[in-house]
Amino acid sequence: MSSGGGAAGTCVPPGLVECGEEPPGLECLTLDFGPYEKVHRWTCMPECDEFVGARRSKHTVVPYKEAVYVFGGDNGKWMLNDLLRFDVREKSWGRAFSTGYPPAPRYHHSAVVYGSSMFVFGGFTGDIHSNSNLRNQNDLYEYRFQTGQWSQWRYQPGQPNAAGLTAPVPRSAHGAAVYDDKLWIFAGYDGNFRLNDIWTIPLNGEPRVWEEVPQSGEGPPTCCNFPVAVARDRMYVFSGMSGAKITNALFYFTFKEKWWTRISTEQVVCGAPPPPTRRYGHTMVAFNRHLYVYGGAADSTLPNDLHCFDLDSQTWSIVPPSSDSAVPSGRLFHASAVVGDAMYVFGGTVDNNVRSGHMYRFQFSNYPKCTLHDDYQRLLRSGQLADVHFVVGGDRPGDQAGDNKGDEREGGSRETVIRAHAVFVAARSTVLREKILTAHRERNAAAAKESGHLARSPPKESGLLPGRDEMESVWLPCGPKRSCQREEVAASAGATPVATAKNNPEEVQEAQQLNEQQQQQQQQPQQ
Repeated sequence: MSSGGGAAGTCVPPGLVECGEEPPGLECLTLDFGPYEKVHRWTCMPECDEFVGARRSKHTVVPYKEAVYVFGGDNGKWMLNDLLRFDVREKSWGRAFSTGYPPAPRYHHSAVVYGSSMFVFGGFTGDIHSNSNLRNQNDLYEYRFQTGQWSQWRYQPGQPNAAGLTAPVPRSAHGAAVYDDKLWIFAGYDGNFRLNDIWTIPLNGEPRVWEEVPQSGEGPPTCCNFPVAVARDRMYVFSGMSGAKITNALFYFTFKEKWWTRISTEQVVCGAPPPPTRRYGHTMVAFNRHLYVYGGAADSTLPNDLHCFDLDSQTWSIVPPSSDSAVPSGRLFHASAVVGDAMYVFGGTVDNNVRSGHMYRFQFSNYPKCTLHDDYQRLLRSGQLADVHFVVGGDRPGDQAGDNKGDEREGGSRETVIRAHAVFVAARSTVLREKILTAHRERNAAAAKESGHLARSPPKESGLLPGRDEMESVWLPCGPKRSCQREEVAASAGATPVATAKNNPEEVQEAQQLNEQQQQQQQQPQQ
């Protein structure tokens, strides 16, 4: 999300101008001319105060509208289950409103957003301070952003898999994604072994049944502490903790075909940067046609460089930060999310096993958000620039446009007047475009006949609306004030729209006087 000046000089992001007027006026248009955030710039956001939420790692973050939500993790002493909210516009922290029964304190869980809800699955629970009651979970909780309500999902028994399981085994440090209205869970650690199975459950209603997904192709080894990212109907997985089998390979899983593919690095063009070194505890997000990998533990180091994978060219590169960036230090077990055109990185474990409470923002691009669609919607709802009226209703024979009383008295439908814009109408309907052009021609002819002035009219063979010159000629008979009444296109229900044109008699008389004066001036040299 770019930051910059919005309408009326207020400092708001593009496309987020809020107007209380209904319908909105022209002042609600998003005229954002910057300045915009510098591309590839790291910015340190305000730190989360301890009285709001503790520093942490092994937590999750998810984006929802203009905020980032942080759940769970550990602060080095105990596990957490608080829900924090960071407002990206106000750059402020707070506790998210919560009611109901939240999940037990946990870390290495997963969290995704579907619709207006956040879903939290699995993780590791217990008392790490006393090292008691530690266990993995396979429970699923839903948090509704609009109401703040927590609720636990109850599973229904499904078809057992080959091992007789009807739900994924309890796990932590796994991957989770949303696709096709379903939650997808991949791999993780069950307390004894690393996994590489895939389970899915629908999120859009009943039945709440888990199903194991068959896999084919060349997939990742059993692994944990890896990130996943969804792009182009695929789930991407990069590196992770796999014991001696850990690699820096990038894999993707096609949801529809249920097929794994390993992206080969041997075909990289000579001279291209190599892929990131193998690592775990890192993050990966998708933005446009790129995947961005940040942080993690690479052997015995904590790198803080940002790697980018181009989905089109299938090549890796290192993203250099801008010269004025506040680049975060290396870390692992942090969490990342994309809001607008920026990535937000929060928390993690830094040097000497210290937890971080900082939020960092990385600007992907500095191009303003396209608001043309939103502005057109505001113009359509506003009547300030409307130049054509549609009269809908009055479908009884003999109805007169605008005679609402007659419609109600005779049992007909009430007429509704809809203000519109001729250019929008003409662009969408050839029939109404011809009606509008005909109305222009008839008005020109009538005005020319009354005033004696031959106003130019648009060529009949033209399929376009009058240009600027033609529009000027249309309004000439109305005098210097140029305030003729607008044409009204009556679009009765079930009837052919009828175009009518009316002129102000006083302005017609004024135009006639001007015309007579011009004729007298032309005759004087001849005398």
